[in-house]
Amino acid sequence: MEKKSLFILVLIAVFTFVFLTPQAQAGPEERYRWEGIAIGVGAAIIGSAILHNHYQSHHEKSVVYHKPARVERHSIPKYRPRSGHWEMQKEWVPPTYKRVWNPGHYNRHGGWIPGQWMKILDQPGYWTKTKVWVRYR
Repeated sequence: MEKKSLFILVLIAVFTFVFLTPQAQAGPEERYRWEGIAIGVGAAIIGSAILHNHYQSHHEKSVVYHKPARVERHSIPKYRPRSGHWEMQKEWVPPTYKRVWNPGHYNRHGGWIPGQWMKILDQPGYWTKTKVWVRYR
């Protein structure tokens, strides 16, 4: 037996046992008839959704092939080479600085200089070559 079939049989046996045992409750004369109907309808809806999902999961997914649309020949733009050329250009990259804390200290003459922030060189500036497209006009 498959696991799913065994699970369904056990579930049916539990529900059968629950519904066949007598209820020993005292209550009003109408015995909550409308509440019982509402619970039954809700259980039926949930049960049908579970069964529907169970049987739908065994079907394989269908593959749909869509034929590509016909492309008109005159709608495709023709290739036009761009007029221009590549040139190498020199470009200056500025230096970068790092901000560091300079703690307080005494100078050469014995005077106290309080701490302050200062900039130190992190990377020096340099020239680089980049490719640039130059258009003809």
